[in-house]
Amino acid sequence: MRITKKNMIESQLKPEGISCLTTIDCISKVNREDFVPLKYIESSYAEFDIPLDNNYSMLRPIMVAKILQLLEIRKNDQILEIGTGTGYLTCCMSILGKSVDTVDMDENIQIKAKLSLDNYNLYNINFINEDVFSNWTPQKKYDVIVFTGSVDSRVEKIEDSLKVNGRMFVVIGEHPVMTVNMITRVSEEKVISKQVFETTLDQLKNIHKKSYLNF
Repeated sequence: MRITKKNMIESQLKPEGISCLTTIDCISKVNREDFVPLKYIESSYAEFDIPLDNNYSMLRPIMVAKILQLLEIRKNDQILEIGTGTGYLTCCMSILGKSVDTVDMDENIQIKAKLSLDNYNLYNINFINEDVFSNWTPQKKYDVIVFTGSVDSRVEKIEDSLKVNGRMFVVIGEHPVMTVNMITRVSEEKVISKQVFETTLDQLKNIHKKSYLNF
């Protein structure tokens, strides 16, 4: 049986602790099927790893909901997304925040995401075609930063782009042991990191380059 958006919210998200009304309202406004590859359209709202053309999987519904709930995005927040993916999370965050800069090294995946996002008439999304593990660095500071793929250790140059009171969602570790970390900048000089729960997430491309960079 095809799972509907309402069924997903009531039977998958709420039992897993998604109680933030802002998060639920945002997810209610966005049609996940607009971002899913056509051959997997029937599985749009299932807790299922939907394969994408770039050897990644789409973030599962519960992961998207947990990201949004943990980040507590406010309407004036400037957001940096590392890994555009299908654009589904991008869409949700752009509805909640002031602006989203989304970075991905795969130009083709960003083109597909733009086409999906055209349905929503959003004008606060900026696409950046760059490799985060190259010498590229963010050109401004952000209230919210989210990594949509995992990394093997913290990425200092991205943490440096957090504003004071800014918060970051990042999954750190190596398969099969990975942990969601919420990193918060509490002053110009200090960030704190809190481990929230264990999970697994596709690793970002070119992560092997990170060890050669001078952050």
